[in-house]
Parts: sequence; structure tokens; C-alpha cells
Amino acid sequence: MITVQEEIIDKITGSIYHVLNGKKRPVPLELPDDYPDNEIRQVITYINRFISEYNEFAGFMSSMARGELDFSELNSKMEVAQSFKHLRSNLKHLTWKTQRIADGDFSQAVDFMGDFSTAFNNMTQQLKAAFKKIESQNEELKKAHKIISIEKAKSEQLLLNTLPLKVVEDLKQYGKTEPQVFEDVTVYFSDIVDFTSSSSNVEPKILISELNEIFTAFDEIMTENHCERIKTIGDAYLAVCGMPAPDPDHARNIQNAALEIRNYFLNRQNAAIDWEIRIGIHTGKVVGGVVGIKKYIYDVFGETINTASRMESNSEPMKINVSEITHRITRDDYHYIEREPFEVKGNCHIKMYFLERL
Repeated sequence: MITVQEEIIDKITGSIYHVLNGKKRPVPLELPDDYPDNEIRQVITYINRFISEYNEFAGFMSSMARGELDFSELNSKMEVAQSFKHLRSNLKHLTWKTQRIADGDFSQAVDFMGDFSTAFNNMTQQLKAAFKKIESQNEELKKAHKIISIEKAKSEQLLLNTLPLKVVEDLKQYGKTEPQVFEDVTVYFSDIVDFTSSSSNVEPKILISELNEIFTAFDEIMTENHCERIKTIGDAYLAVCGMPAPDPDHARNIQNAALEIRNYFLNRQNAAIDWEIRIGIHTGKVVGGVVGIKKYIYDVFGETINTASRMESNSEPMKINVSEITHRITRDDYHYIEREPFEVKGNCHIKMYFLERL
């Protein structure tokens, strides 16, 4: 019968209690150096070995619970420790597989951990199908965005065909544009001589084709000379320079355009009708603004417009009739022929000049 000291039994009991209740990790038991090498010392040695492996295993489990899989291997040979080492290996392999899936490789699959593997592989296939659907939707969105961009460009071009650039920019940025007064503007006004009588015997299709060709040429000439077409009314054509963007060369630009338009008619070949044009030019203050809500129309107003119209009506076929104000601005740059002044309201007379050439 072995007599065991109560103090040693208390230590053994306390260590087992800590293991079972999880209060804190147990510490190895100590025996005096002179304690006999007997069965008690052998039991204490086994218990200390168990405590050491238990503490190492507890650290292993704590790291796994935090998701830390890169830690030292367990030295324990206990069956439970070997099982957890195998579990860690599977988890590391699963992490690697998951990273591959995150990189877009949906061919990954696992064949361990039973039902978990089945669920994981099903999830991978669902992700693959979802990403494939998203990619398809992205392609559709790209196509739709491209179509929208093309249509937007068309819409903006249509606006630019009917409204000045600055007005279009105001509408895009602010949703509206305010009417403005422009002090220094030169106005071009023209119509085709005897248009009504000449067009009465022309098929509508041919007539519209002729006007389209003529006004397209006008637009190109005006654009090249930094002028802005405002509108056409039947065979009449109205353009300006100096608005909505100021231009110190407004009078020269309009007159250069007028000379080119006259040359266009003189040199026009294969025309269905031998048209002639009459042109009037005047310089002064003009009010400009957008008229309408549903259909935007940029229009110009003021006595300057009316005077330009009178310059045109008092001109002659294939002549460019210029007012005294415009003549005064550019008289040193062009060749003019002075004409008889014409009378306007209030017994006022306005001098006129035929613009001949540069």
C-alpha cells in the first residue's frame, strides 16, 4: 500500500479540475528534487506530459478559431490531435481553393469533409452561373451605353444644326438660356429672285432638292467664315456674325460669306433651274434668344434685322446691298459702288452700297 501525500493529490486534482472546467490552462506539477523515484514521480511525469500537450493543443485550437492556419505542427501523438492536424490541412486546402475562386477560377472543387464538400461545390457552381450572368449583363450594358452615346451625339448634333453652340451649352448646363442684347452684329439676309413664279412649274421633289443643295452650301460657307445661320423661311436665308459669341471681324466675315455665296451661284453647274440671288447686309444691335418650349427655335429681333431685310429687298439680282454702317466699318477693305439712298419711316434716308469685291 503506497502512502501519498495529501499535498500532491491536491495538485493533481487541481490540474484535472482546470482541464475539465476550462477556467485556465493548467501548469506542470512540481516535486521536490529529493522526492523518491517511485510510482508517484512516474504518475506526475505522465500528468505533466499531458498538461504540456493539452496546453499546446489548446493554443492550436485557439489559433484555428481565429482563422490562423499557419502555426507550428502539434507534437502530440494523441488521436484527437492527429484529427485536428488533418482538419487544419483540409482548411488550408479549402482556403487555397477559395482564393482561386475569388480570382475567377470557378473550376475549383473539393472532395473531402463530406456534406460540406457538396455544399461548397454547389456554391461554386452557383457563383460561376451568377458571374456568367453578370458578365452577360455587363456586355448588354456596354452595348446599351454605346447606343445611348451614339444617340446622344446625334441629338447634340441635331441641336447644333438648329441652335448656336453657346445656346446648346447653356441648355445642357443650366436647362435654359436667357435672351441677350448684342451690340455689334452684322446681319445677312437673302432670297432667290422670282422664286415664287419660278418654282410654280417645278415638281415639289425637285424644288426641295434644289433648296436643300443651295442651303447646305450656304451653311458650309457661313461656318467657314465664322458666321451663324439663324433660320430659313421658304427661299429666304438669315445669318449673323458677332452673336452669340462676339467677333470683332463680324462685318468682314459676313461680307466674305456673301461674296462666296454669289460666286457659288455664278459657278453652279447642272442646276435644275438657273437661280439668281439678292443679298442685303446691315450692322447694329440685335436681340437673340430661344423661342418656344416644346420646339426650340433660336431667333433674332430688332431694327437691325428689319434694316437688313430692307437692304435685301432694295438690292438687285446677283448683287450684295450693304448699308452705310457696314460700309463705314470695312470701306478700306472692299470695293463698293455707292447707290442712291432709300427712304425709311420718318423721312429718314439710308445710304446703300453695292459690295463688288475685295
